[in-house]
Amino acid sequence: MKLYYILAFGTLLCSQLCSSASAAMASEEPYNSGIVIRWKDCKQRIDGFGIAQAGWAKELFAFKNREQVMDKMFGKDGLRLNILRGEIFPHYWENETDKDFNLNDDIHIELSDSDFINKSDDLLRRGQLWLTLKAKNKYHISKLVFSTWSAPAWMKSNGKVSNGRLKTECYTDFANYLAAFYNAYKSKGIAPYAISPSNEPGYAAPWNSSLWTADEMGKFITSYLGPTFRKENIPAKIIFGENPLWAVYMPQLKMVSSKDFTDTILQNYPEAKDFNLIAAGHGYSLSPDIMPIKVDKEYLKTAILPFEMAEKADIPVWITEISDVNPLDISIHDGLKWAVTFHNYLTKANVNAIIWWGGAMPTSNNESLIILDKNRKDFLLSKRYDIFGNFSRYIPEESTRIQVTQSSGIPLLISAYKKDDEYTLVTINSSKQTIQTSLRLDGANINGLLKQYITNEDNSWTEMAIVQENKEYYNLTIPPYSVVTFVGKVRL
Repeated sequence: MKLYYILAFGTLLCSQLCSSASAAMASEEPYNSGIVIRWKDCKQRIDGFGIAQAGWAKELFAFKNREQVMDKMFGKDGLRLNILRGEIFPHYWENETDKDFNLNDDIHIELSDSDFINKSDDLLRRGQLWLTLKAKNKYHISKLVFSTWSAPAWMKSNGKVSNGRLKTECYTDFANYLAAFYNAYKSKGIAPYAISPSNEPGYAAPWNSSLWTADEMGKFITSYLGPTFRKENIPAKIIFGENPLWAVYMPQLKMVSSKDFTDTILQNYPEAKDFNLIAAGHGYSLSPDIMPIKVDKEYLKTAILPFEMAEKADIPVWITEISDVNPLDISIHDGLKWAVTFHNYLTKANVNAIIWWGGAMPTSNNESLIILDKNRKDFLLSKRYDIFGNFSRYIPEESTRIQVTQSSGIPLLISAYKKDDEYTLVTINSSKQTIQTSLRLDGANINGLLKQYITNEDNSWTEMAIVQENKEYYNLTIPPYSVVTFVGKVRL
């Protein structure tokens, strides 16, 4: 079950009183001191935040407290996510005459049914259908995206759903398959927002997988999938990229680099830009253990860089998977590590959306935000769940990242966002010291109370208000080892 923390109101109130007591001194600060949000200096649009369930849809479908878990991910009191990522399974069309997506299968199975203890493709399909319908109908999630780990086996060079490649003579069949999936899900009121023809095209994984070169994918999008979607008036965006690493330091690893994959397609197939695209990547690093030669692990980390070619073409850039497989760590220190990672993708790679891999899973590593107990009833919220919420709960969908600066020497990571007359400031303090600073706006005027939401070892989104004591700035106190999100309004 969820672990409730005792909220340290006394400590926080004391911090605020100390902050107020320093107001007179703060008024002497020059205009550019502290934190300054540059209202008119706009960066990328934010499409949102989400999770993938994909191959783990069955585990959530079978979970007896699944409604509570869904609330924790998509509900107002949870993460308030607006993106759900699923899978276009290879076991829908099992042969050339099979055109069934199994959408009439019964999803109203009693949770006491003994079938739930088994693993099967049938339960996985039903689980994804239940999950997607629930996300759409209860939580009004409009950004439903689906990636393809593998085409059906009969379309593959090796006749299997793992490894192999799509047969050239099946390019039309596969494009029709993806279009048919869109139309089938649309018929149930859950039309996909975006579809990806390949998850991790450079990695021949032992699970569902299929290899693609960038040239093969460029040809498929421009000559098959794009024209098929256009002919059938399918508005879904086409996601391309999605390799295991975002970008690489070693040229020898380009085959698993999302940036290199998307750059090659945009460079060699410029006509791809005529279609409705999302450039995407995953945020994993490689283990030295899998390398044939000894390589410093620093060179195997994913490089967090912007996708300049996609940006220049005005193509949204999403990170569609991120997590790690280190032993399970639910602490604030793990949470802060991920806070820094999210910050870097938003401010260095300029991503428009972040999707965490593994919304809710039974796991002994860090793949999941919510850890499901194998008893199918209890679950645990990790601090990375809480930290993700400091972004997903308070950065509105369709907001815009804006420039924010601060005085040198302040050990904070900061990013800012705006939508209409509201702004959000996310601050990350990974140090052991309490940081006191001020917040000003350049290009707009602060207006009224500033709300703050604190996550640290003892708090999860604890809300407090900062009173405007000066017409030009607020005094801020950032506790050690914390992420504090501030939400305010402006007079334009």
